[in-house]
Amino acid sequence: MKSKNDFLSLLNFVKGKIYGGKIHAFELKNLNYYINTKSKQNRYTKFTIKKKSGEDRIIHSPVPGLKAIQKCINVIFQSIYEVNSAATGFVIGKSIVDNGIVHSGKNYVFNLDLKDFFSSIDQARVWGRLKVSPFNLNEQNGNLEIANIIASLCCHEMDVERYDAINNRWYNVTKNVVPQGAPTSPTLINIICQRLDYYLSAVAKRFSLNYTRYADDITFSSNHNVYQSGGEFITEIERIIRSEKFDIKDSKTNLQKRGYRQEVTGLVVNIKPNVHSKYIKQIRHWLYAWEKHGYEYASNFFIKQYLKDKINPKTNTPDLYSVLRGKLNYLKMVKGFENSTYLKLSNRFNLLIDFSDKNVTLTQSNQVTVSEVLPDLKNNKISKLPIIHTPKEVVRILNKFTLNNSALKYSTHTWDAGQNEDVFKDLPDFLKKANREFNPVSESLKTLRKELHAKIISFLFYDKVAEKGWGIHRVKFGWSSPELLAEMQITNIKPENFTIPEKAQFSLETTRGIQTIQKFKQVIDIFKNEIEIRDENSVLRELLIEKHNTHLNGFNIREMRNLENTNFFTDVDYFSKALTLIFENIQKRPQHKFVSYILKDEEDSYILEIIHHDSTAKGKSIKDNKLSLESGDFGTVRMHLLNLCEWSVESEFREGPTRINFLDSNQDTPPYVKIDQAEGFKYIFKFYK
Repeated sequence: MKSKNDFLSLLNFVKGKIYGGKIHAFELKNLNYYINTKSKQNRYTKFTIKKKSGEDRIIHSPVPGLKAIQKCINVIFQSIYEVNSAATGFVIGKSIVDNGIVHSGKNYVFNLDLKDFFSSIDQARVWGRLKVSPFNLNEQNGNLEIANIIASLCCHEMDVERYDAINNRWYNVTKNVVPQGAPTSPTLINIICQRLDYYLSAVAKRFSLNYTRYADDITFSSNHNVYQSGGEFITEIERIIRSEKFDIKDSKTNLQKRGYRQEVTGLVVNIKPNVHSKYIKQIRHWLYAWEKHGYEYASNFFIKQYLKDKINPKTNTPDLYSVLRGKLNYLKMVKGFENSTYLKLSNRFNLLIDFSDKNVTLTQSNQVTVSEVLPDLKNNKISKLPIIHTPKEVVRILNKFTLNNSALKYSTHTWDAGQNEDVFKDLPDFLKKANREFNPVSESLKTLRKELHAKIISFLFYDKVAEKGWGIHRVKFGWSSPELLAEMQITNIKPENFTIPEKAQFSLETTRGIQTIQKFKQVIDIFKNEIEIRDENSVLRELLIEKHNTHLNGFNIREMRNLENTNFFTDVDYFSKALTLIFENIQKRPQHKFVSYILKDEEDSYILEIIHHDSTAKGKSIKDNKLSLESGDFGTVRMHLLNLCEWSVESEFREGPTRINFLDSNQDTPPYVKIDQAEGFKYIFKFYK
């Protein structure tokens, strides 16, 4: 880039990448307005939020026009600059978990914060950094004007504190600095701190320490103590930080020793990155209040507890639903999506959402509470919670993708060689037929629970980032497919013959000779590997053997029958997660060493039985929490299998041999049924054909 117009062209190119489709392009007058000093009062909105310490944090949020420009500049920064490996904050693909794991299990964890981190960086410093590699916006390259523009767009005039080392005092001054709240600021901070990270990493290496920086939060850790005040290490890092024109916030400097709670960026790292126990307790308290007393009561309870220390109610009043969802997502990030604590809390939350959506609005007064429709175990009765469990409907929908001579089949399965080659003589006919067939199916998919709906759709629609899927995305909106484009090009199909999304861009110039439909036939057989159990690759048998070998070391297989003769739909991933929990339950009774796996072929279904012989719950009641319909480990299994299959468990209880029907799409099926005898714990799955 050599001029302001060149820079404007780059911004508009990036804007198209961010927003897609037709965009309202930036104009030269937009740049001129935001870099003009006369507009400085109209560029940002200032507000405060509470810090954890109770102090106010000042945020400067750019107005929409400037924010759009800054988003584009930020993408340019991220595309050009390679962040130091020690920087973990505001880095794509990294989180506080990556920051914390470096310091887990150490004898000593040393934290320090930098004072007024964002506002300590002046515009002149940003300008100077842009002049050198990798940006090289300088006089020698003839593009210094662009460095001036970018620095001006990324900084804002405000009152800040500066330290007078000669007189040992702090004083106030007005400066153009990096504002906290602009999209460019976090990335700029990492760019400016390149040299700081380099020097502190070198010092850490010299003293055999670990070092990371998450924004202004600097952490060192080790198994030996070099953190004495006035010692060589502390003296050296203080010198480096001062030389890089930053100041240490003494009140946040902290040495944490093993045996006490060690924290890094809000996570406990004594063993591995984890949340505080009070974080889990708070989620449980709010969920319990919602379950027991309804949403309105729980919301009022939440607001009194949450807003007191967090946010000014006059400017921002969050709702219980949003905060719970955010906290659960955070818990998933820290603990992992398969963590049992996360799964149990998430399932309770989803249960409440299903109940609220189908019975009452979240803000409606005089609500029925969930506790009023939970099982009445004393009377051996249950009022069904309003959760849609429709495994037959799921199979009916998915079977649409297996019908011969349908376009839907060839959007998900490999085109059978030599079969009905003339069914779709050209691509336009194929696309029209596939669209007609998919429309009613897409409406049916919406009736499924959201997780399963999203899972099926992800298989049918091609994901360019994950490079996964083929399906209807390539049929209905297939213009991004290189193979399809090549066919359109060689057959001279004109875009005006189709309804093409605005985002679609392609060229009609090619010399490759590919027959009209041949390349399109080479689709990926997604259901074979991901959502359909088929007899030719013995998915079910291999899955059970894998779980057995992983969880049941020392257990013997008494019988394994008919597992190869299978051909039915299920979600293999969800089913596998349910099996993991069941096999872990079997593992808890190691004194009973024999297990059987039997598949029965019924007229309209397959019945899979996993029998843990002689292992019973004799002496326990079916009221036991672990075996109740809505809670415990089996409650989590139930959520994994929802919409996929019927599920029940048989065992000998204090009340006698009983089958517990955890999932049954027949609303008249009782929750508990007395049986003649129990061979042991028997887990029964019914998959429809």
